Amino acid sequence: METRFRINSRTHKPSEGSYVDAFSKAPDFSVQDYQSAKAETWSPDLACFGYSNVNVHNSLGIVKKLENLELGSTPQPSQKQRDVSLCQAAYDIYKSVLKLLPCSACVRDLVEVFFDEVNWQYTILDRNYFTVKLEEYYHQPTSPLYQAERTFPSERLIFSALLFQVLACALQFLPAGHAENLHTFCIKGIVVEGDGPSDDPTMRLLGLLPKNVINLDYIAAQILRTAWLKNRGMIAEAWHIIAQATINAQEIGLHRDDGKLYASDAESACVELWDIVLRRRLMVNLYLWDSQMGMVLGKPLNFKANDYTIVPPTDCEIPRNRRSTAPFERSDYEKPNTFTVRLLEYHMHKQLPQVRELELEGPYPRDYGKVERLHQGALDYIATIPAIYRFENPDTSFDEDCPMLASQREFFCATIWLFILLLHRPYIFSIAKSRTEIMTAAIHMLDAQQRFFDSLSPHHYKMFTLAYLTVEPCVSMLAVLIAFPHENAELVPEAFRSIRESLFRLNTIRNTNKVAGQGADVIRNLLLRAEKNQPSPVPTSKSNSPRSDAHSSELFATPGSHGAAPFYPVTQPPQQQPALFCGNTSFGDMPDWSTPFQQTPSTAPPASSGYAFDGTPFRPVADLTYNELAIAQPFSMSEGNFNEGPDHGRVGTEGPQQFRGDFGEGSFWSFVNRGST
Repeated sequence: METRFRINSRTHKPSEGSYVDAFSKAPDFSVQDYQSAKAETWSPDLACFGYSNVNVHNSLGIVKKLENLELGSTPQPSQKQRDVSLCQAAYDIYKSVLKLLPCSACVRDLVEVFFDEVNWQYTILDRNYFTVKLEEYYHQPTSPLYQAERTFPSERLIFSALLFQVLACALQFLPAGHAENLHTFCIKGIVVEGDGPSDDPTMRLLGLLPKNVINLDYIAAQILRTAWLKNRGMIAEAWHIIAQATINAQEIGLHRDDGKLYASDAESACVELWDIVLRRRLMVNLYLWDSQMGMVLGKPLNFKANDYTIVPPTDCEIPRNRRSTAPFERSDYEKPNTFTVRLLEYHMHKQLPQVRELELEGPYPRDYGKVERLHQGALDYIATIPAIYRFENPDTSFDEDCPMLASQREFFCATIWLFILLLHRPYIFSIAKSRTEIMTAAIHMLDAQQRFFDSLSPHHYKMFTLAYLTVEPCVSMLAVLIAFPHENAELVPEAFRSIRESLFRLNTIRNTNKVAGQGADVIRNLLLRAEKNQPSPVPTSKSNSPRSDAHSSELFATPGSHGAAPFYPVTQPPQQQPALFCGNTSFGDMPDWSTPFQQTPSTAPPASSGYAFDGTPFRPVADLTYNELAIAQPFSMSEGNFNEGPDHGRVGTEGPQQFRGDFGEGSFWSFVNRGST
């Protein structure tokens, strides 16, 4: 009996096969049973012009429609070329790279390290999916390394590139003492901290492939490489790789979901449904990487608004055997999988294109009500976060079964408050209400970052996340404290407390984290100015800031002087802690912004700074990594940088240094440099 499936979802036809989530809430999904058939209808004469395979309105799409009408059938999405033929030079490169692959025992050991220590950060790969493919990889009847033919499946070459990148990421976060389990000779070919960004096995293998064989593993390797480069402090290179990954994703139609599933039996349908989950997970990850890096660094978003379709994948664990079961959505009270937190993060950050549109209007928006509505939407979302991931009094019943759940929870907390910080940051020098919200969001971010840091082991200190999610809020708060010292008096003690903790944290990891040291120097320089710019001494609450008391003389010392002992979490009395869930009170005292107001000139000076800031965008991490932001003379990292007295939290007598870089006259960095002269 013929089996038919009726499933509701929304997708767009990709070129490597159509995928759909069987239990998505999106409506209007139609399923067609594919009758295997006639030879694939393809128009090579037009394909060579580079037409998109996912756009039905170009010339190639029209010709394919005509061919389908003549055949009288609905075609299966065209399959990509599966075999590649390499010239002798390329084949020699391929063989030389494969010789660098460690023995199977070392490979399996490093793969376990990757999934235990690395993959939980972003869940770019699924453990069960990858493990099955790795077993198949090692059970090939003949090895391409020794066969005479130079034509072989492209999937094997792509998986080799992905495997090398997995090994490199595992070595980047190798736990202390774990190297004893590996063969030194085996792993010498894996680049971990090399000088060149492209002379490594992954890029050499991907460079051998034509673009018509790109698949999901190809894009996953590029996203992993982006994370690897960022952890090495190579931010510009990482941005270029993620931009290439988005282009490649669009080439295979990953940004489209048209809702057609081709299956001739139940097992095939189940396999396709799990492929949908994997495909959509990859798209969500790629979108988050592109949008967050674009907003933080001030780069263009590669996924343009209204030009992509994202259907969130089913939130479920992917089994090893994908033929006998179909995806079912987990409830909020069931054990989460490592990708669950990425889905929660996406539901907030999918609003980033709207934030970018507001940002383009400059520091004086035409309708501040849009900012208010996005802000209130973020607060409403925070109030509905499932108990397992909520920021205050979370449900920790699964923490023992999921070792990295506690770390994921704090990382998620920081990224949600990052959204609010990015929403208000364009108005940091123009609208007082946004400055208050920046201060509040930054304090929450830094507190979450401290808890995140406390949950990690020293081999995780290379994470770029530890630097950028600390520098971004610290510098934003310090800009407010320096330029507007008389505002937000009730938040000032908490602000300085969280900044000092963050500075100590960055100095602790500066020897292992590529960008932490420079970020610490910038923060310290600004902290010197902010301390001296305060109208009255900043009190240091002993009950609120045990770390400030215990380590006041260590904040600017090198980690080598004190080790990397774990800290105890900061506890705050409820009456002094800023409310985590502000509800409707956050904008309760805001005037009515529902109608556009008169555009204020961009050179209007801040109320209390006596200095006119222009519309230069304020992007701390981008300025740090792209605009040569540095200190003219390095700070001496001695323990005598703080006065030992009643006000021991105050900075010592050493004067602030000048920032180097090409800054506009109306920029914040020019302002602080003028203030130091």
